[in-house]
Amino acid sequence: MAVELQRLIEKVEHMDVTLIAGEGGLHNLVSWVHMVETTEASDFLQGGEIAFTTGLGLSNRVSLLTLTEFIYQKKAAGIIVNTGPFLESIPQEVIDFCNEKDFPLFVIPWKIHLAEVMRIFCFSITKDDQRTLETAAAFKNAIFFPKQEELYVVPLSQQGFHVNWKYSVCVIRLHNSISSISNRLEQLMVSISTFAQHKYQNSAVFSHDAEILVVTAANSDEQLHNFINEIKSHTLSSLASGETITMGCGKLTKSVRCVCKSYHQALSIQKLQENSKIDPSLVFYSDMGIYKLLIGIEDKEIMIEYYDKTIRPLLDYDKKNDSDLAVVLRCYLNHNGSVKGTADELYVHRNTINYKLNKISEILDMDLSQLDIRLQLSVGFMLQDML
Repeated sequence: MAVELQRLIEKVEHMDVTLIAGEGGLHNLVSWVHMVETTEASDFLQGGEIAFTTGLGLSNRVSLLTLTEFIYQKKAAGIIVNTGPFLESIPQEVIDFCNEKDFPLFVIPWKIHLAEVMRIFCFSITKDDQRTLETAAAFKNAIFFPKQEELYVVPLSQQGFHVNWKYSVCVIRLHNSISSISNRLEQLMVSISTFAQHKYQNSAVFSHDAEILVVTAANSDEQLHNFINEIKSHTLSSLASGETITMGCGKLTKSVRCVCKSYHQALSIQKLQENSKIDPSLVFYSDMGIYKLLIGIEDKEIMIEYYDKTIRPLLDYDKKNDSDLAVVLRCYLNHNGSVKGTADELYVHRNTINYKLNKISEILDMDLSQLDIRLQLSVGFMLQDML
């Protein structure tokens, strides 16, 4: 994980650290610190570090501008220059470069010990990482081992998450990334986490397998919806070209002991989106209509049994005979039993639809003209979407 640069700087405000350029990059994420006195030393940067320099390694061949450009190219979070005997002031060309690139440039007087500033930064990053890991572990235990309260009740309370607060879980999954999925997921998670910390303290962001989970404590559905919609907008704006997401958000629980239910609701919604069974705009459990009832079925065997006794025989027939009767039936149900609407959507003659509907009735031994039969079959298709 990483800490926002601005938050780190706030830790050393009393040490005369002054921002002189690149204010637009104050939200950059800092993963660690690094002393960089030469361009060769910049090769050790892996991205996300805050670089420190005293100007000791500068020469006629390597100026501060050159060193700053090298550090910027290594995707560092910013640079702190210790002004003194090796570098009395910052050239205007360096200031202009950092402003152009939104690359934060700070100066700190020689009387301040850089080692102390670096120690404070390292401690803050380590402490933040520790809190994030402990919170994530506790919420994972609440989700996957809800009966073992000793694994999450006390740890979450220690991190400021009260047991009897109302919680909701949001599941986000990334698709179509051309980068390493694990690295890209980490980047996206850090970005969402930083945004969430700014917007709402009572939230936690962490990963599980290929998912990003956002756990939120909220007082009302309105508060939850506002926050998650902001999370969605931020996430969409953070995606690279071609990347997409699917996401779902479970309802608010009675306490942290029920957070597992919210997770499974969110996961069901996310999977329905991923399988293109619902509109991507439908994120919240409260928007799921009849799916709300089906998502609440905890015994999967009940779902399978219902599915087997409704539309499964038709799907088996299609597979065996290379036919499309299930497609026709689903379209017919979506058009509320309108033969004309079905024929128009499938670009076939009404007589063809009527013939196929008679065949479907024969295979399923059901009267499709009856409303309750059509409802049963619609539920069967919904269960297929979820299985």
